[in-house]
Amino acid sequence: MKKVLVVDDDQDILTLVEMVLSMNNFKVEAISRWEEIKNKIESFQPDLILLDVALIGADGREICKQIKTASDTKNIPVILFSAHADVADSLDESMAQGFIAKPFEISHLVETLRSNTN
Repeated sequence: MKKVLVVDDDQDILTLVEMVLSMNNFKVEAISRWEEIKNKIESFQPDLILLDVALIGADGREICKQIKTASDTKNIPVILFSAHADVADSLDESMAQGFIAKPFEISHLVETLRSNTN
């Protein structure tokens, strides 16, 4: 079972994504505080990180870049998601493997995560 760490400061989205992914055979850890990402990566060891771009007090693109440049986490795929579709234009700079626009289709979310955890 693939493990996905979901980071979003919107509790409703966290609950929805956690439920949907669990129903689709992913093991999910969901956190709302970006400050917990490092510790959660160490303890949960996710196969993929689904990371919101607009977090309170942080930019998910910068967090993604930090994850992708650290030697111990650089191989973990990161998918950014945001209600701001123009974020997709900055994917290369953030080093993310993909982008999902909010609101998203459940099937698109699941397929994107499946294709990035194989």
